[in-house]
Amino acid sequence: MLDLLEHYMYDSLPREDFATSPGLRRKVGPEGELLPFYGCTAVFWLPEAARRALSGLQARLYSAAGRLLAQPLEPGTFHMTLHDLVSHPELTGELLRRMEEARTLVEPLLERWRCGPPLRMRATCLFNMVNTSVVLGLAPADGESWRRLDGMYEALEEHFRLGYALTPHVTLAYYANNICTGGMLQPLREALGPVELELDLPMDGLEFQYFTDMNHYSASPPEP
Repeated sequence: MLDLLEHYMYDSLPREDFATSPGLRRKVGPEGELLPFYGCTAVFWLPEAARRALSGLQARLYSAAGRLLAQPLEPGTFHMTLHDLVSHPELTGELLRRMEEARTLVEPLLERWRCGPPLRMRATCLFNMVNTSVVLGLAPADGESWRRLDGMYEALEEHFRLGYALTPHVTLAYYANNICTGGMLQPLREALGPVELELDLPMDGLEFQYFTDMNHYSASPPEP
């Protein structure tokens, strides 16, 4: 189930002051530093040309509204999440067990899907994602890509129930943990909006990944 949230994207910032999402405190500290946060996920890594384009977009975003934003994400981590799996702020034995169960279940699905042609995607706009982050929205560029992406998400949703639709996107920045006032928001508001970009997501870039914070992903599990 895909949700492109087109109307929401183009008017995503509150009109007045807003507080960042409470859940952000699990990932970002009081000084905007990225905190330890552990888990695993299924992601599409972006092609190099797309990462370069988004790196430029990220730089303009920080130039306009950097004081609102957390420690920058490394462009090498830019990806489109297919489905979140398991996560927790603390690396416990139970979390490690659940992550390995997830890998055993998910890897065969990813291996089968990697045989397909690239997903054709297009950018929609840069927008505020639920007062947690600034993201670039993506949408399938044709019906076949829509059908395949939707099918993959629903297959994982059967095992790792999130209960909400996939909003395809690439996270460019998390907010720092603070209250954003109306005056502070204006530069950010001006930085958001439509983005013209087309990209193909190669299926061999679909991977199961572990993470230890939002800047560090790996094919290997974290050390306990």
